[in-house]
Amino acid sequence: MKEFELKYGCNPNQKPSKIFMEDGSELPIEILNGRPGFINFLDAFNSWQLVKELKEATGMAAATSFKHVSPTSAAVGSSASTFTSG
Repeated sequence: MKEFELKYGCNPNQKPSKIFMEDGSELPIEILNGRPGFINFLDAFNSWQLVKELKEATGMAAATSFKHVSPTSAAVGSSASTFTSG
């Protein structure tokens, strides 16, 4: 996919815009379901960046959630065997 029309801008009352690569190449994303708005992409990209940085800093799997470009949660995890004494 080379271009995707968003559901709306930053807010639902704004006109939709499109995302595309400046050089005309394929988008580096896959939309699995629905029609996201601009703010949804900002949340997804911010989440990806935080998870990437957490993994680099800790070497652990990470997860996060953003709502309107603010982080709402973040976590790192390890295997359950880390917490068992057996």
